Amino acid sequence: MEKKKWIIPAIVVIVATALTVAVLWIGIAQLGPEHLEYGFARTVPPEEEALRRSVIETAERWLGSKEADGSHRPIIDLYNSHTPLAQGYEVQYDDDWCATFVSAVAIELELTDIIPTECGCQRQIGLFQDMGCWVEDDAYIPLPGDIIYYCMDGSDEEDCTKWSDHVGIVVGTADGYIKVIEGNASDDVAYRYVQIDAPTIRGFAIPDY
Repeated sequence: MEKKKWIIPAIVVIVATALTVAVLWIGIAQLGPEHLEYGFARTVPPEEEALRRSVIETAERWLGSKEADGSHRPIIDLYNSHTPLAQGYEVQYDDDWCATFVSAVAIELELTDIIPTECGCQRQIGLFQDMGCWVEDDAYIPLPGDIIYYCMDGSDEEDCTKWSDHVGIVVGTADGYIKVIEGNASDDVAYRYVQIDAPTIRGFAIPDY
C-alpha cells in the first residue's frame, strides 16, 4: 500500500513534465524559426570565433538599411571606394547589391584577402573556388561568417547547380535552420531563415578565418 502511494505521484510528475515539454516544443514550432537561438554548430579556436563574430556584428550594423529611402547608399559607396573595382564596374544605387553588401563587410573589416570583393554572385563563387574555399554540398552545416549562395529559381532540383542569383552571410544555425543576414533582401538589409539542405542553396564559401 505504501508503495502505491509513491508510485501514483511519480507518474503524475512524469506525465506533467512530458506535457510541459510537448507544449514548449509546439510553442516554438508555432513561433517560427526566427525565435530559435542561433549560434556555432561546432567549436572553433577563440581567435577564429572572434573574427567570425566581428563579420556578423559589422553586417548587423547595416540591418534595416533600405533602397527605398536611400539608407543603403553608404554600403554601395564603401564598395565603390575600394580599389581595384571588380570588373572595373562602379555599382549603381539601383543595381542588385547582395554581393556588394558581402564585399562591403569585407572591406570594412579589411578582410578582402579572404573574402574577395565582387558585385556578382557567380563571379564571387569563382573567386572562392580559385582560393579552394568553396563547398558544393547543400547539406553542409555552416558556421557564423560563412557565406551562403542561392539559386532562387532552383527549387525544382535536388542539388541546385544553376547560376547563383543571391548571397548572404550566415549568422548561425539551430534545429535544422540557418539564419542569414543579406543585403538586397527585398531591397533591404534583413534576416532570412533557410532550412539546411534547402533546394535553393547553391553552396557555401568558407573564408579562411
